[in-house]
Amino acid sequence: MPSDRTQLIFDEEFLARLGRLRLLVKTLARGGSGGQQRSRQLGDGLEFADHRAYARGDDVRFIDWPYYARMEKLLLRLFHQHHEADVAILLDTSGSMAPGGREETFHYSLRVAACLAYAAMSALNRVTIWPFSAELGTEMRTARNSDQILPLLEYLAGLDCGGHTHLLRCVGEYCRRAAGPAGVYIVSDLLDSVGELSDALACLQQRPGETTLLHVQSPEVARPPWRGPLLLRDAETARPMTVEVTEELAAAYRQRWEAFQSGCQRIAAVRGATYIAASADEPFERLILQTLRNSGRGERD
Repeated sequence: MPSDRTQLIFDEEFLARLGRLRLLVKTLARGGSGGQQRSRQLGDGLEFADHRAYARGDDVRFIDWPYYARMEKLLLRLFHQHHEADVAILLDTSGSMAPGGREETFHYSLRVAACLAYAAMSALNRVTIWPFSAELGTEMRTARNSDQILPLLEYLAGLDCGGHTHLLRCVGEYCRRAAGPAGVYIVSDLLDSVGELSDALACLQQRPGETTLLHVQSPEVARPPWRGPLLLRDAETARPMTVEVTEELAAAYRQRWEAFQSGCQRIAAVRGATYIAASADEPFERLILQTLRNSGRGERD
């Protein structure tokens, strides 16, 4: 039975939405949109593609014998050859993902990671979840099918957030520990990481596979509603600070936030990564579909 925490984060409504998302992802794949980590070539894979006339020297194992029995004509069966690539999801579990102890943004990120993994597994890709904060955590690997979605949800629900963010250190460790090509998704609020972002993406740029940066943003952090005297506490260091929030200060904060977001977007573009801003109040199905459509194509505000 799923744990109480798993049922809290991934409730029946979420599972129903996940099932609908799978149908939308299949429709997207049939339409030839982005987000697929597999490529197809004609070869001797497992999925039938077409026939062609038999020629001397062809492998007789691929002759369509039932067709020959009916038509007395030799045809060779062709199949899709799948070149699989792993999908890696680097999930930020630092303290800033749950500002003030409120886990709404962190839970949103867990649901986004679950949806990305489920979409990839449904497309027969192997998925690895890599939690990170100050250090790279213990990963979870899946098989190339969606049967492991429940153990994956249990694993995600068991993650806690806390501590500092050291993006460059964790990406460097991932590059050392990961084997083979992979499409990489980074799910993070990028707070305290912008100074390391360029070098971290440069590390990933040296590896085969596309990188997509999902910049998860808490609505309260991106657009603080508060005014007047406040006692603030750093989510990663617990350092307190008293501030008087005036309209002028709020306007200056908005400008700094827009500059921060634009800076992350520019860095991603320079390093060949796809940047996607993800507000935690946005329906995650829409975010996932936009991510799959835009992966490898550039940016999305």
